[in-house]
Amino acid sequence: MSSMKQKPKSGAARLLEIAGSKKYMLSLSALLAVLYALLSLIPYVLVYYILKAITMPPVDTALVLRYVIWGIAAMLAANAFLYASGMASHTAAFNILYELRMQMAAKLAKLPLGFINRNNSGVLKKIMADDIERLENFVAHSIPDLVKGITLPVLTLGYLFTVDWRLASVSCIPIVLLALIIPIMFNKKRLALMTAYHRSIEDMNTGIVEFVRAMPVIRIFGHDAESFERYSGRVDSFHAMVTQWNKESSPPFGIFISFASNATLPVLALGLYLYFSHGLQLSVLLLFLLLGVGYIRSLFSLSSLGSQLSVISHGVKRLDEVLFSEEQQAEGTALPGDGYDLRFKQVTFGYDENRTVLRNVTFDVPQGTVTALVGPSGSGKSTIAQLIPRFWDVQEGTVSIGGTDVKQMKPEALMQLVSFVFQDNFMFRQTIYDNIRMGMDKTEAEVVAAAKAAQCHDFIMAMPLGYQTLWGAGGVHLSGGEQQRIQLARAILKDAPVIVLDEATAFSDPENEFLIQQAFGKLIKHKTVVVIAHRLSTITNSDQIIVMEQGQVAGRGTHEELLQECALYQRMWDAHTRAKSFVI
Repeated sequence: MSSMKQKPKSGAARLLEIAGSKKYMLSLSALLAVLYALLSLIPYVLVYYILKAITMPPVDTALVLRYVIWGIAAMLAANAFLYASGMASHTAAFNILYELRMQMAAKLAKLPLGFINRNNSGVLKKIMADDIERLENFVAHSIPDLVKGITLPVLTLGYLFTVDWRLASVSCIPIVLLALIIPIMFNKKRLALMTAYHRSIEDMNTGIVEFVRAMPVIRIFGHDAESFERYSGRVDSFHAMVTQWNKESSPPFGIFISFASNATLPVLALGLYLYFSHGLQLSVLLLFLLLGVGYIRSLFSLSSLGSQLSVISHGVKRLDEVLFSEEQQAEGTALPGDGYDLRFKQVTFGYDENRTVLRNVTFDVPQGTVTALVGPSGSGKSTIAQLIPRFWDVQEGTVSIGGTDVKQMKPEALMQLVSFVFQDNFMFRQTIYDNIRMGMDKTEAEVVAAAKAAQCHDFIMAMPLGYQTLWGAGGVHLSGGEQQRIQLARAILKDAPVIVLDEATAFSDPENEFLIQQAFGKLIKHKTVVVIAHRLSTITNSDQIIVMEQGQVAGRGTHEELLQECALYQRMWDAHTRAKSFVI
């Protein structure tokens, strides 16, 4: 594979570079394909000699029989070489797919986690599954087909020119036609359409994922797929794109197929003329009717290869956008210098050049204290939380733990320092035990203790197999509050000194919220904690509350201090208390 530090090649050069990682296996496949092409030609030549022998009495029966035996042997050997060529190319292809997917997974692990959020699951699924899968078809099928598609016509036409140059010249018409049509099929307009086609697939994949996730809401309100505009619109867009694609591709490709499929006619016309007027041997005419158009089948694969290369090249370009993305760099100390105080110092951040989310944000979170972030939607609370574990890197200012800039820490060391409890729950299709342990080097007793602290031991033990119960398809399903407590058990088991809670009780019912709050008490004890909460009543006892407004700090202090000094917090608290007293 190519080096990550080099600028990637493009087009066919990049495809050959990827295939070159298994060049010896593919070279063997190509050699076997050449032998197949050579041996597959022999039975047709022998048929010519058989026809020649039986049309020129006296017939040598023994010679004809030898020709038949040699033809059958050549045909069997050719198919054996074809099978071996396919096995070699498929072995190389599947190994390349394995390496690319492992390389992709390793690269994603080194990119900022915000990169994953920015490139939604539909886009990444298309790259990791669809685009890489197409490479298997290119390596396993297209490379051998390319070798056969070139070798067989060259060998066939070379032999035919030794027999009769006039008929051989007419047999070249499909090749000339293909050379004229290829530039038409792959002009700038077609290449632009190819880019739009891939973008349409990515948008449709994203729409499908969103549609599946929104299914409960859609059914509750009695809607169907067509009413889910982001889904139906993207499917309609993809349908329009495929329709346009076919309209652009069909005329030139249809012309080639029509002429190639009827390539027998000019050979037959000239052959009959020469046979009746110039004494052309019948065996030669029959040979050209067999071989003169038989090699065209290999040209069909070449005609579609260009389109496949265009599709695959674009997919590889999207793959390289990930593989060659800049990784998070971290050089220097692996641990904080002094304790676990958290400090934001004049932090400015934006997800792109045109959208600044945080402006000159400065605040401290002393070790062992709880700081709550509140503010209107879009004020920058979640962005602050994501900057602590380096989901993104700041453009200006510093985020530090124990006096050490998080950008100077090794990512694996930083991940050991920070536990991040997400608003959205994620469970693997594994046992409950494995979902809590998450690969950490912890004993069963420690896992159970963490589950008890997270208030989830009782409902786990009520399951059919307890901690060994499988979650997901074929296993049990948990409520949102139960999944939230599993996530808290993970964080408790990790026992990191810095805790970030991103609206962890946003979608919990009152009973689960009470249990989760109890689990919080075990989780945050003696930790440096940053919590995002939209229910202000849950953070009134925080050591410090930071009020965010339009990416800036609008207020800082305790609950009582902010009620006296911060107008925005006063309005938020008044709205919160009015909402609690609202009844129907």
